[in-house]
Parts: sequence; C-alpha cells; structure tokens
Amino acid sequence: MKYLFFLYILALILCYGCEHTELDCYEGGSSVYFSKKSFQIMGDTIRYDTWGVIDGDIKEQTYKLPIYLFGTVTDYDRKIKIRTELCDVDTLRAEVNVDFRPIPTEVILPANSNETSLEIVMLRSEKLKKYNRIFTVVIEESEQFNSEYNWRKDNDGNSYFLGHSMTIIASENFPKPWWWEWNGVRYFGEYSYLKADLICTLCNIHRTEFIDKTVIPDSKLKYYGKKVQRWLNAQESPYLEEDGTPMVMGVDVQD
Repeated sequence: MKYLFFLYILALILCYGCEHTELDCYEGGSSVYFSKKSFQIMGDTIRYDTWGVIDGDIKEQTYKLPIYLFGTVTDYDRKIKIRTELCDVDTLRAEVNVDFRPIPTEVILPANSNETSLEIVMLRSEKLKKYNRIFTVVIEESEQFNSEYNWRKDNDGNSYFLGHSMTIIASENFPKPWWWEWNGVRYFGEYSYLKADLICTLCNIHRTEFIDKTVIPDSKLKYYGKKVQRWLNAQESPYLEEDGTPMVMGVDVQD
C-alpha cells in the first residue's frame, strides 16, 4: 500500500514540479487519496465510458470510487470532506440531477479501516449523445486529514493544500462492431451511434451482444436491417442522424 502511495506522490511531484516546490519533509499525520486501481485512468481523470455498452433503457448506475488511507488507522470513525467542481465549458459541464445525483459532502472512513469509497450515482443524460459530460470530485483539507504530503509551496513560498481530486468524464462511447465494415454496411449503411442504438432497441439486442466477438449470421443481420428500415419508413417525420440527415439502412435491405 505504501509503495503504491509513494508512486502516486512521485507522479504528483512530476506534474507540479515546474511550478511548485515540494516541502522538505513529512512530519506525520494522515492523508487520504483516491485509488486509481481497476479504472480507465489517465493522470487524475477517469473516463467513464461504460454507458456505451449498457442497453439504452438503463438510465442510472452507481459507481464507487475507492479512497485509501495513508497514515494511522484509528479505533474511531473519521469524516472525509468532499467538494464537487463543475467544468467551465458549458456544453461539457455535467449538471446535478441531470448527469449525476448530488455528491455527498462527507464520506466516513470506518474505525479500524484503511479504506472506504465515494458513491457516485451517474445519470444517463440525453446530452451525452452529443457531448461528453465532465465534473471533478475533490478531497478537502480537514483536522483529521492534514498530512504534509498534501501541502505544496507556490513560487512565492506560500503554502497551500492540494486536495486529491479525480475528474470524471461521462461518455456514450458505443464502439463500432468489429464486423460492421466488412459485413454490416450492406445491411445497415454507414455506422453512427444513433443507428446502432436504434437497431439494438428495436431488435431487442443487448449492446454487449451486438459488439461481441461472436459472428452474427448474415440472415440475422439482414432481418435486423429490414426491420429497422420498415420502422423508419413508417414514421410520419424522418428519423434523423446525428448530422441532421434522414437515417437509412443498407442497400441490401431496401424493398
């Protein structure tokens, strides 16, 4: 655990070394930090792409971000203060009760434990079809967690607390099936997220099955394509693609 933490601290030093000077030594205390294990993470960013392979009728998921202790385990509960920061870019800014439920402002680190987690409830916003949605969670300074490892000095020698943070990018990254280019275009036309979503919805196909390595027989692909094209033909107004053009299936399923 300590070895992993020292690697984490080293990364922070490298990131901030050009602008800040690390304090000379560690003099005790306890620190808590977000774990990066088992998540798709670059730096302090989690790319939360799992919406893309989750069926379209699922609108809410609970996500647990692990928090670990560096320092002394105690025989009493301790509170970890949490702050939520929103993105400055309007189209990318995740919204409370639109993209995620309100984030707890406190998390309990149980007695006799060196780990806990921040529970985040993600919501599937319609805006994800056009833009990724971004927000950041930050561990704040407190009397109980005030380690020297969390302190830096700016170029003027002023000390400030660096709360460990994690930026979460929510995305509707629905991967193109591996077979689409060589056997899907003839039945479905050019790939788009909206088209793949509509195919799975109308044909009751799980997204994980749709992008699986298993070969889907031509007869099924043709059936799916014809079913979706007939649905498109039955709409009073054209069902539009992401670029605003009418959606159409491939040439081999046209009547």
